[in-house]
Amino acid sequence: MSLEHNSTKVEILRLINEGVSLRSIEESVGVSRSAISKFLRKESYKDWWSQNEKPIASGTYLDHHSNVKKLNKKRYILTSAQNNTFVHPGFLSALEVMAEEIDAQIIVGTYSYNTNGFQNLEKSDGEWFDPKISEYILDEPAELAKGLMWLGELNILPTAVSPLSGLHSYSMMNSAIVPHSKVQLESLPTHKTESTRMMYTTGSVTKRNYIQKKAGQKASFHHVFGALLVEVDDDGDWFVRQLIADSKTGSFQDLDTLYTSNYKVVNAPVEAINWGDIHVEKLDFDVATASFFDPDSMLNVLKPTYQFIHDGIDFESRNHHNIKDPYFRFKMYHQDKESVKENIEMLVWFLNNVHKEGTKTVVVESNHDLALKRWLKEADYKTDPANAIFFLECQLLMYKLIEAGKDDSSVLGEVIKNVVQGLDNDAVFLTQDESFKICNDNENGIECGSHGHLGNNGSRGGISSYQKLGARSNIGHSHSAGIKDGVYQAGVSAELDMGYNTGGSSWSHSHIVTYPNGKRTIITLKKGKWRA
Repeated sequence: MSLEHNSTKVEILRLINEGVSLRSIEESVGVSRSAISKFLRKESYKDWWSQNEKPIASGTYLDHHSNVKKLNKKRYILTSAQNNTFVHPGFLSALEVMAEEIDAQIIVGTYSYNTNGFQNLEKSDGEWFDPKISEYILDEPAELAKGLMWLGELNILPTAVSPLSGLHSYSMMNSAIVPHSKVQLESLPTHKTESTRMMYTTGSVTKRNYIQKKAGQKASFHHVFGALLVEVDDDGDWFVRQLIADSKTGSFQDLDTLYTSNYKVVNAPVEAINWGDIHVEKLDFDVATASFFDPDSMLNVLKPTYQFIHDGIDFESRNHHNIKDPYFRFKMYHQDKESVKENIEMLVWFLNNVHKEGTKTVVVESNHDLALKRWLKEADYKTDPANAIFFLECQLLMYKLIEAGKDDSSVLGEVIKNVVQGLDNDAVFLTQDESFKICNDNENGIECGSHGHLGNNGSRGGISSYQKLGARSNIGHSHSAGIKDGVYQAGVSAELDMGYNTGGSSWSHSHIVTYPNGKRTIITLKKGKWRA
């Protein structure tokens, strides 16, 4: 064999890739070690190398999971940066203030975008990144905590509409964080005996720098000055929160602390909490304690101006999904859970016990709440002695509401106020399609009056339906936490196995926290804890 033949050159590259020694290659191809070394150093056959700037043959047996760096910090701040683009100085400074305050490691993942028009640019010698972040760059995979990976090796175009598309199995059974200029969150299904996997994108620390054509213009609009905070407690449980900055100043809020480029402000107010769907008959005890009732619960620590209640009742006793199931009906009878009135009394108890001075409770009309109205329309009290009297009392109320022209009122709210009674606070009960916006000072408020079960033009709901509205929204319904552009979706406060979520499940105990400036985060609870 001779180096004059391209096949010999490729064979040498293949053997080098396999880790074969120069001595063995010499014996295999019949070319001296000195000639091989000179070739590999690109000192010979320069014309060939100039035509093949990148190796024409390469490969590996192992994937990115085989040599993952394991980090051991208790706190991390993770964000992303674009090539040839300056950082947002105020935001970076505020992140550094936080990092010093809580002893966190800042990690930056980079991505490529060619502002000359070649959007498929790969990282090359012509790229540079702002020297202000050079010490933080980690463009390789790393394990942040057990079950949580940093996928810093990914280089996803900032113009990608769905940056997490196709990556659902990329981190195998781990949750993962992907560097990208958008802020998105997807809950991924797992077996119900295992923790739900989450995939996050970070937002960016660099300024907007896009080609002013359709893809770049869309990317510029959805570009978020943001980061993720990861906390790991002594049990190894990890918690992730979004840190979304003010576009002008770079300041951001995390829970009740505001960070600026120079200092922090404690006891900062919280505008609202959208609790994961309640389903009070099936409320998870640990979640309820950590969210509402413990002295250090989210409600007691954050003291929101508003709290939003979705799916207050499950309506388990007479839900239309199983009202014709004789086995389920017998189960309810055997467990003494047939009383609809008791279901609603449990909600009254809940609303009374989560009431806090200075916090307005808003009950969003939801599909499980509306099951009460459907029951009144379709059921026959004559075949339901356990609920006959209560049914007739509610039915009479409905006809009186219709007579008074108030049939668009919240049936659940009216039944609580006029039949069940016992509510000792001024909770607001919204009606279907009623708007309730918060943080609306600049006419770009967040719509909190929709549960999420209704889509557009009479279709079924979901996070994608609300994304098309063009307005920011906080919704519930799916029991699966999510962020897609301006729509944030809460999880559930009830048990993660409620009988009707068969197969794999993406449900999580997740709540939405909204700050006075309209920035938001999703908090996911684990083992009765909402933070480290």
